[in-house]
Amino acid sequence: MRGRSSLLALTWLAFFMADVRDGLGPFLATYLQENHIRQDLIGYTMTAGGLAAVAMTPFAGAWVDRSQAKRAMTIAGALAVLGASVLAFSTLSGPLLIASQIVTGLAGAVLAATMAALTLGLARSSGFKHQMGRNEAFSHGGNMVSAIGAGLVAHFFGAPWMLAVMAAMTVGMVLFVLAIRPDDIDHEAARGDEPQDEPPKPADAEGHSPIRALFRNRGLLLFGLTCALFHLGNAAMLPLLNQRLAATVADSAPLLWTGIAIVVAQLTMIPVALWVSRSKRFDIVWFVYAAILVLPIRGALAYMFASEWNNIPVQILDGLAAGVLGVATPLMVQRYVQGTGRFNTALGFVMTLQGIGAALSPGIANAVVGSGQRFGLAFVVLATAAVLALPMFWLAQRGFAPSFKPVADGKAPRR
Repeated sequence: MRGRSSLLALTWLAFFMADVRDGLGPFLATYLQENHIRQDLIGYTMTAGGLAAVAMTPFAGAWVDRSQAKRAMTIAGALAVLGASVLAFSTLSGPLLIASQIVTGLAGAVLAATMAALTLGLARSSGFKHQMGRNEAFSHGGNMVSAIGAGLVAHFFGAPWMLAVMAAMTVGMVLFVLAIRPDDIDHEAARGDEPQDEPPKPADAEGHSPIRALFRNRGLLLFGLTCALFHLGNAAMLPLLNQRLAATVADSAPLLWTGIAIVVAQLTMIPVALWVSRSKRFDIVWFVYAAILVLPIRGALAYMFASEWNNIPVQILDGLAAGVLGVATPLMVQRYVQGTGRFNTALGFVMTLQGIGAALSPGIANAVVGSGQRFGLAFVVLATAAVLALPMFWLAQRGFAPSFKPVADGKAPRR
C-alpha cells in the first residue's frame, strides 16, 4: 500500500522525537538544584524556554501550513535542540542557561508543528485519530526508554552523560525523517484542507479561510484557555517533585528518581493513548474532562506525601492525564477548524496558550517555594489552577462553532 512505509517511519519518528523535542528539561531542573543554583534562577531558566516556545508556536504553525519542507524543518529543529542541551549541561552561567532553553523552546515549537502536519498529511483526516494514538504511544515509549537511559547514566557516570542518550535519539530521529517519502505527504491535507465530497480547492491563500476567522471561533478560543490553565497546573509538578527530593531528602538520588518518575508516567500513557484513539464508546470530550479532574488529585497526593516512593502514584496520575491530552488536543483542534485549511495555525494558537500556562508554571511554583522551601504550598497552587480548567472546557463545548464540519469519524462534539 502506497504510504504505508512512510506511516511506519512517522510512527518511529514519534518514538525518537520524544526525547529530543523538549530537551532534557526535567533532568536539567534537578541537575541545577543539585548544583545549588538559586531557586529563582532555576525558575527563570525553565520559564525562558517556555516563553520562547510560546512566542514561536503561532509562527511555527503558520509557517508549516505554508511550507512543503516539513522534513528539513524537522531535522533542523532536532539538531538545534541537541546543541542547546549540550550548552545547558556544560555551564552553570545564568545567561547561557537561559539562552540554551530559549533555543530549545524555539526549536521545540517547530518540531511540534511539523509532527502534527506530517501526521495529518500522511494519514489524512480519515486516519488522523488512529495515527495520533500510535504516535503518542510510541512517543511515550521513546520517552520511557530515554528516561531509563538518561537516569542510569546520570546516576552512575554524571549528568553530562545524559547527552549521549539524547544524541543517539537524535540520530534515530533524523534517519526516520529521511525514511518518509516526500511524495506521500499531502500538503493540502496537512493544513486541514483535505477535500470531502467536493472538488479540490485551489492551493493558494484565497482557497483557505482567513486567519482572522480563527479568532471568531469561540469554542477554539475557550479550548485554548482550557489548555493554558491545565498546563499552568501540570508543567511544574514533575520538576518540583524531584527538586523537593534534592532539597529535603538526603541521599535520595534525585536524578535517578527523575528518570523513574518519567518511566512510570510513560508506561501509563502508552495504553491510555491507544485507548483514547480507538475508543468508540466515549467521545473525546469525556476523556478531556477526565484528564482535567485527575490533576487536582495528583497535586493533593504530591502535597500530602514527600517521600521518593510517592512519585510513583503521582506519576501514574500524570500518565493518565497527559496520555489523554496528547491525543485529544490536536483532535479537538481539528474538530473546531475542519475544512478551513488552517489546522496547523489553529493548533499553533492553542499550543501558544498552552505554552503560556506551561511557561508560567515553573516560575510561579519556584516563587512560591522560595527560600522557605514551601513545596507543599506550591503543589496546592498548581492544583488550584487546574481546577479552573474544568468550567472553561465546559464553556468551550457550549461555544463550539457548528459552521465547521465534524471530523471524519463522524462524531460531533457533545454540547
